[in-house]
Amino acid sequence: MSGIVGAVGLNTSVAVSKMCETLGHRGAALQSVTGMLTDHVEYTMCSLERAKCNQASSRKAVPMSVEDSFGSSYAKAHITNSQFLSLERDFVGARPLFYGVNRESSLCAFGSERKAIWAAGVEHVHRVDPGTTVTVYKPQRIEVRATNPLKLSYGDPTLNDENAVKNLRILLDSVLNEIADRQIGVAFSGGLDSSLLYSLMANPVDSQCYVVGLPESYDLRNAGKTARLLGVNLQVIQLRTELVEAAIPHVIEAIESCSPLDVAIALPLYILAMHVRAAGFNSVLTGQGADELFAGYAKYGNLLAPTAETLRNTLEADVLNIAKNNLERDNLAAAAHSLELLLPYLDPKVVTFGLALNCSWKLKNGSNKYILRKLAEQVMPYELAHQRKKAMQYGTGINQLLQRLAKTELPTAKNLGTSVVRLYLQSIAEKHDIRVQDDNEI
Repeated sequence: MSGIVGAVGLNTSVAVSKMCETLGHRGAALQSVTGMLTDHVEYTMCSLERAKCNQASSRKAVPMSVEDSFGSSYAKAHITNSQFLSLERDFVGARPLFYGVNRESSLCAFGSERKAIWAAGVEHVHRVDPGTTVTVYKPQRIEVRATNPLKLSYGDPTLNDENAVKNLRILLDSVLNEIADRQIGVAFSGGLDSSLLYSLMANPVDSQCYVVGLPESYDLRNAGKTARLLGVNLQVIQLRTELVEAAIPHVIEAIESCSPLDVAIALPLYILAMHVRAAGFNSVLTGQGADELFAGYAKYGNLLAPTAETLRNTLEADVLNIAKNNLERDNLAAAAHSLELLLPYLDPKVVTFGLALNCSWKLKNGSNKYILRKLAEQVMPYELAHQRKKAMQYGTGINQLLQRLAKTELPTAKNLGTSVVRLYLQSIAEKHDIRVQDDNEI
């Protein structure tokens, strides 16, 4: 696992020590850099486990930096000419990064999780948005600007099936080759996205597929069928009510949220990650991002005016917001078990290709994710290449179970619909004294 932390201002070494301790699940603090900015402003930066730390030998050398990265995805902090600290993320935002200033404006802290910044005594935490740079001269002077915008050159609508599919396969093969030497746990729901990635992997024998869900849930049945057809050795994790109840407070603490949607999605991933880690793996691969990139959700086909421009704009917005809406939650759920989250579909190279691709390769002849299905036809049975699946919170049965638990625990609030689940989760957070992000925090 990896992560980065740091601070600018007073007593930064003490603050960073507390932050490293809080993020112990991400790994040991391996390298630390301390120095002075202009006007004698102190800074300390630290890398955890696999994160990179580079320390310049002179002021004219490469800036001092810490970086949580994999492939083209990164979240990093670096010192430029001893004048200021810069916090940056790539335009997709697969690696989380947050920052905040304490009430006295004497310390600005940054880190891979909010809880680390809270530990440094900072109350209000902000996200370093993907594609932006946050420049810290001192705690009282911080500037935010867009510096890494998405640049697209839209594809040729006359591109034929063979070449479009070939180009996508080359990209996915390249990304998967970067992790070919790793032993990986694969989140395998039996759907198109995860099945295709597994089928394209160079060394699937070094990996293990896992599916999680309540007994008789859709995902367990679907993954079992797909595994048999592909010859996959599938590890089935059957959820029990008592196991889910015991995990809920840990999940809320891990993802720093009581959102019913986020908890319903994070719960199965958190429990799957626990089993993946127990088996000795240090990475978990998911198919996250394929739906937003290649128009997998039903909503894309149901747009009021499903023109190519409308669809393209909707997909771009969803992909550029995926860090806030999905990736931070998933990263935190996996990180709680010291697991690296691998997201091949959200490698910036794949994202650039996918968003620039003409929309006719996404919705075509009544089929969503058209180009993915054409590629899947090359490596798996036709019926698997064209099967449908349910969202994780429904396919695993977790959404229904949370509603049942909430209505049992709060019988007087059972008529509140989905709001009763939020009240139930908030009551658990309060009972266990778990800090979660404020709805007003950005």
